[in-house]
Amino acid sequence: FKGKCQLAGQTSNVYGFRAEEHYAGSEVVSYGQLAGDIDNIAALGKLTCSKAAGCFNQIAKAVKKCVKSNPDFVRDTIAAAEAAYKLSAQADVEAFVASKSDTLFGELANMAMGEFNSASDIENFVNEYVSGNLKAQVASDASAAIAEAKELAIQWCAGDCTDESAAFVKSLFNGMHGGQCLDASQFCGSCKDNAHAFLDGGNSIPCCLDEVIQKGIQAYDYVAAAYGEKINEWAGQCLIN
Repeated sequence: FKGKCQLAGQTSNVYGFRAEEHYAGSEVVSYGQLAGDIDNIAALGKLTCSKAAGCFNQIAKAVKKCVKSNPDFVRDTIAAAEAAYKLSAQADVEAFVASKSDTLFGELANMAMGEFNSASDIENFVNEYVSGNLKAQVASDASAAIAEAKELAIQWCAGDCTDESAAFVKSLFNGMHGGQCLDASQFCGSCKDNAHAFLDGGNSIPCCLDEVIQKGIQAYDYVAAAYGEKINEWAGQCLIN
């Protein structure tokens, strides 16, 4: 990356190295370890606020230029991404999904991986099972969701919500750590009790963070109401096939 994306790319790499060092040798990550990494994540978030828009515009301009010079640019890029995934990440993803085989996530992920092996599989599925009217509705909802997310991001960055939220999450994770709460992949039992004790102790979720959470809940409820029946139908088709 060059120009406005260069600093963002370099800082992301630095965070990656710091995260690798922070979690090195940990078979089980605790909430205490997560708390110790919050400052790095917050720094990356603040950089995103200051550089993301300019970097996005730079990338968008470059993509438009590529599409203009090569009509098959999008398809070629998808093919290259598929090849890179199969070479570098597919085995790790499959191993991770296999390790979660006894969970709902593992079942859904395994079903999806069995049904969709390429972008063309997804395209064929959409063409076969998604009507024109539903495609239009999905496109409209996606456009509205993008606009809503953009507005939330603007408000988040303008209100300096990163520091406020980072301080809250760091305190929450430190409060959850300890006792029988030793594994950050779990949120039940002792971990849940510790979280409730922290919140009941007068620690309130920052308003800007709470707004993002509530928007996420509203979006989930909308998708469940608008597409739940169809999603169940698609899931049934996947199981049959």
